Amino acid sequence: MKEFFVALKFSLLVVGAIVGAGLASGQEIVVFFAQYGFVSMFFLIALFLLFFLGANQFLSFGKVYYSPDFKNSPRAIKVFDYCSILFLAIIGSAMLAGVNQLCNAHFHQFNFPIYSLVLVFVSTVVIFFGLRALLNLSIYLVPFIVVGIIYICIKCLTISPLSAPALSTDLPTVGLLGLSCVSYCCCNLVTSNRILFDVGFKLNKRQTKIVSFVVGGILTIIIGLIIASILVIDEAILYADLPLVYMAYLIGNPAGICFSFVMILSIVTTLLTTQYSFVEIAFSRFGKTKKALITLSSGLLFFLISLIGFGDIVKYFYPIIGAFGFVMMFYLKDLSFKMGFNSGNDKIHQTSKKTENNRACHN
Repeated sequence: MKEFFVALKFSLLVVGAIVGAGLASGQEIVVFFAQYGFVSMFFLIALFLLFFLGANQFLSFGKVYYSPDFKNSPRAIKVFDYCSILFLAIIGSAMLAGVNQLCNAHFHQFNFPIYSLVLVFVSTVVIFFGLRALLNLSIYLVPFIVVGIIYICIKCLTISPLSAPALSTDLPTVGLLGLSCVSYCCCNLVTSNRILFDVGFKLNKRQTKIVSFVVGGILTIIIGLIIASILVIDEAILYADLPLVYMAYLIGNPAGICFSFVMILSIVTTLLTTQYSFVEIAFSRFGKTKKALITLSSGLLFFLISLIGFGDIVKYFYPIIGAFGFVMMFYLKDLSFKMGFNSGNDKIHQTSKKTENNRACHN
């Protein structure tokens, strides 16, 4: 039982890293699924399997990533780390753009992106406390986020006037949905890679399977409910910048205000894990630079990129990240094989055990 609760705790951390502004607002779900209609619901099983297998691969690779064998292979790690830094900057900036758009629309509007600036300052301060602080926050925040999203979706489904969904099963739609499933899953996994590696490093094989299953299950349920609720409410919602917030205000002002805070919490958890990952990877690549300076620089970089705007970042950059993530899945599998590691195996080289002890002391 203790093993299960440990796995559940880390599952909440991973879910918190993924459920950010894009998913909690519904914007990602429109771009990748809902725009194709109700036929996208039939791809939920495939989406669950992709999340389960992908999360398991990334978690299992944690033991490889922190092994001396991998650290002594600069060519293998360079491409991965530099691309990760770039994509993490994009995701972090999307979180800041999302919170600024939300707060300007439903609270008080400022000409300067003050909300983004405040949030990145808070995130930068929290990052100094490391992974343990993120884990403790996720235990308390993620359940509220998940319950809030599920409540809004179910409430909208009960008040919808739509009786029978229209299904479109033409071949181009099916093909595009298949690509969207793969792209969406890979986009979220690759931008959460450092969290997944750190978590996977601490888990045994059984716990890795449990975390992968729980993460895949929670995300699939949430995405399925969001797709259904978006499509039964109003076609205009497909063109909204923050579809779920729009839906919440259709229920009533109290629901809209409460869900706005739920979305802010989801943005905070994802921003924290994204910035943490960015700082850790950048520090490993530029070790001569002080971590405090890297942390401050990451916040500034996120803020500057966020000025592009939330909708444009999700629409144009997320699919590119997804394509990279798909390639990276096979790349990690190939690296694991070449270095003689059995994916998800509890047995690691003697040198890796030494690294594990060092990591445990560090955390």
